[in-house]
Amino acid sequence: MNEQLITLKQAPIIIYERIKAVGQQVETKIAELNLDNQLVTDETLKSAKNTRTMLRKELAVFEEQRKFIKDQVNAPYEAFEKAYKEHIKVHYDKADSTLKAKIDEVQNRLLDDKRGRIKDYFTELCQSQGIDFLIFERLPLNITLSASDKSLKDEVVSFVSEVSKGLQLIDSLNEPDEFKAEILTDYKQTLDVTRAIQNAQYRRQQREAELQRIEAQRVAAEQARAAAAARAKEVAPLQAPEEVPHPAIQEAPVPTQEVPASDPQEEILHYTLGVSGTRAQLRALRQFLETNNINYNIQ
Repeated sequence: MNEQLITLKQAPIIIYERIKAVGQQVETKIAELNLDNQLVTDETLKSAKNTRTMLRKELAVFEEQRKFIKDQVNAPYEAFEKAYKEHIKVHYDKADSTLKAKIDEVQNRLLDDKRGRIKDYFTELCQSQGIDFLIFERLPLNITLSASDKSLKDEVVSFVSEVSKGLQLIDSLNEPDEFKAEILTDYKQTLDVTRAIQNAQYRRQQREAELQRIEAQRVAAEQARAAAAARAKEVAPLQAPEEVPHPAIQEAPVPTQEVPASDPQEEILHYTLGVSGTRAQLRALRQFLETNNINYNIQ
């Protein structure tokens, strides 16, 4: 099995002594074209294209020779590689795959057993700490066969201890129970006590700001109603009353003869009347008094 099974009888021989000299000729030829300083214009465009086509054709001849050599050199190796894979490598690959599957089966069982032991330890520790919301999958544990049970259990203790400290901190806050319950709800999701407190404080500030806005709107509405009522009260004496509760007319002695007020020789008399009627009737009475130049006061 250790004998030299594959041998190389003769290395490929590629003769290219003249390649350097030919390369120098190519370099000189292209340098004579002075391409860097050549100005391509509308008049010289066709000439520049012809020069480029010529150079590309020359390169294509060299490339054809290079590819031929490569194919001749690679052909025997490719044939050898195919035979090697079909007759040698395939058997080793199959054996390796079979062994890997059997090894993985045992290692996976050992990992599952170790994971089960660590999870049971975690569950007992949470119960002793009174933590009922934490699940094993949230622990940042990398359980491998090389990791000892002790090191993994130490990581569990450290993690659960941090969670317990967070719960104690929330419980010690000088805040209402409702607010601490809000923090606790956030903490159970993030396991970041600082973030949970900040989030709860932000939401409280938002609620307080909303309540202040609503109260400001209520006060503004009350002030607007009070101002409207005050304006209505100032205007009310200038308007005829909507209705008078007593339909009866209280009447003082009425002169038997109407005397025009414009006559300076006549005595001015004063009468007090209490009247009731519809809006139209009261307006008509007011119009009559004004038409006849009779002074009146509306109470």
